[in-house]
Amino acid sequence: MVIAGEWYAGVSILMDAACLTAAGRLCGLAAKPGRVLLGACAGTAAAMTVLACWGSRAGVYGALPIAALMALLTFGRRRCPKGMTALMLEGLLTGGMACYLNRWGLRITAAALCCLPAGAFATRLLLREISRAGLRADVRLLLAEGGVTLDGLVDSGNLLRDPVTALPVVVASGKALLPHLPPGTDCLDPGTLPPGFRLILVRTAAGSRLMMCFRPRGLYIRRGRVWQAAEAVVAISAELEGRRALLPEVLINN
Repeated sequence: MVIAGEWYAGVSILMDAACLTAAGRLCGLAAKPGRVLLGACAGTAAAMTVLACWGSRAGVYGALPIAALMALLTFGRRRCPKGMTALMLEGLLTGGMACYLNRWGLRITAAALCCLPAGAFATRLLLREISRAGLRADVRLLLAEGGVTLDGLVDSGNLLRDPVTALPVVVASGKALLPHLPPGTDCLDPGTLPPGFRLILVRTAAGSRLMMCFRPRGLYIRRGRVWQAAEAVVAISAELEGRRALLPEVLINN
């Protein structure tokens, strides 16, 4: 069987772009369309090279390095492992597993039927993540010591207001902010309160507590592809894990 290279390349780029977009949705990684197209073209070029040099069976062994290359170019070095894992899982749960089973000797119809439940599950998971996309937004904070980007979750229960400025309060992870705070700052010790910071009283289901808060040099929220400036005060939480932040709903509505 002879396959036209142009046809194979076109279909492969479209499928790779779709897989990268789905993988980004599944694991909450935003990527610019240009980066997605770059990753798809690189994956297609690598796959065609493997196919031309070593044949179709070599694709089984080349899938992992090709996925790593695509994730690196699409999501960047820091987010590459998470993106590659999601890309491999998304590919295996859909047509990729059927292709592997077929190359291992199973008829294509039987292989497709074996992967049908996994494909339905992956589609359902993707649709659920798309429906939840409105509940999150990336947050960029500009601080005295550089800047940091956090994964923001829109929290309808966050009704905090700074009593001094009357601005809404974004609750951010202390671990993510620690490298950018003045030396010696401990968000659990009010005695280490840096100059320009103050304490704010926060009431939660677990009780009331004091949190350090400050006003950043800049705060930007990304919805889709657009970064928008916002006015808010940032409170430092020791309970939030990872690079996370809780956004008040009023910032998104505005």
